[in-house]
Formats: sequence, structure tokens, C-alpha cells
Amino acid sequence: MGRQLNQIIEGLAGVTSGTSTINVNLDAIEALLTTLQADIADGIIVSSGTANTNLRDGSGNAITSSTVGTTRRLDVNLSSAGTTGSSTPTIANLYAGTDGTSLRPISTDVNGRVNVNQVRGTTTIGTLTAGTTNGTLFATNSTRNYLLVQCTSGTAFIDTNGTASTANGIQLTSGQGITFEGSFIPTGAIAAITSTGTAQLIGRQG
Repeated sequence: MGRQLNQIIEGLAGVTSGTSTINVNLDAIEALLTTLQADIADGIIVSSGTANTNLRDGSGNAITSSTVGTTRRLDVNLSSAGTTGSSTPTIANLYAGTDGTSLRPISTDVNGRVNVNQVRGTTTIGTLTAGTTNGTLFATNSTRNYLLVQCTSGTAFIDTNGTASTANGIQLTSGQGITFEGSFIPTGAIAAITSTGTAQLIGRQG
């Protein structure tokens, strides 16, 4: 309100006097008084001055930068905080990924090494007497994690996409085999063919 009163007083500085009259410009003063009346009726505190607008960090220290939008650190104290190697005060999970529906945590052993759960599956055995026409040892399997094919007699040509040929197939003679594991596992049908006669094939998949 002090600022408004000062404006009223400054408005009176323009008072002039003639021989028999005093001239006062009341338009500005009347407008200020009307504004003050409305502010007081609304319960609004009218004041002037500056306020403390400093942001403070987690320790109560003022952030003096006037730039808004820069990166600032927010110190947070965790209720379950502890030093490396100390006993875990509560169950603590480090979430590494999702199974498509829920978040899943990872865990470590006492030396800090990540524990890895092995995926176990059921082994399926397949046999095939391959001939000069295309034969199938295993059907297409999108969840195949391991594949072994061995030729126990004769000579056969195998393919991992369902159609074997003597021109482009993988040739296996009696006693030879091939294994697929690790990061590359074919999921197509495993087929075999011979150029002449028959061959015996046995397979394992999981």
C-alpha cells in the first residue's frame, strides 16, 4: 500500500494556485483510491518490495544461479541406504528388464557377480530314414534352443528351412554330425535327402 500512497502524494505535487482558486488534478488520485478500495474489499494485501526467491538444494543451501532450466542435483536420502558390502536393511531389487508384462529384478552373489538363471527345456529325439525324396526330421519349432543332427549310416544332405537338396544341403556322412547352439538356432523344419539309397539320421532338439 506504501507505493500507492506515495503515488497519491506525488499527485498532490501538481497543485497550483491562482489569485482566488486552488487547482488540483484529482483524476489520477481518484483512480488510485478506487483501486485501493477494491483491493481492501477483496482482502488482498497490497505491498511492494522484493521476496526471497532462491531455490534450495537437499541440504538447504541456496542455489544462486538465476538460470532456470539448467540441470540441478536433487539430494535424496534413501531409507534403505547402506555402504557396499553391508547387510541389506530391506529387500532391494535392481530391475533390469521386463518379461513383457512385469518388471523383473537381477541379483548378485557375495562377490557381486550377476546370477544368471539357465533356461531348461525338454529334449526331443527324432529319427529319419532319408531317401532320394525330401524327408523331415523335425518340424518347424519357434522355441528351439538347441539342435543336434547326426548321420549314423549312409550319406545325407540336410537343410534347416524345410526343403533339402543335394546341391545346397549340408552333407553328413556316417558318423558325422552338426550342432546348433548359442546365439544362432535355426527354427525352421529340419529336412534331409540322399543322392542315392538311404541314410539314417538321428536328432536332438530342446
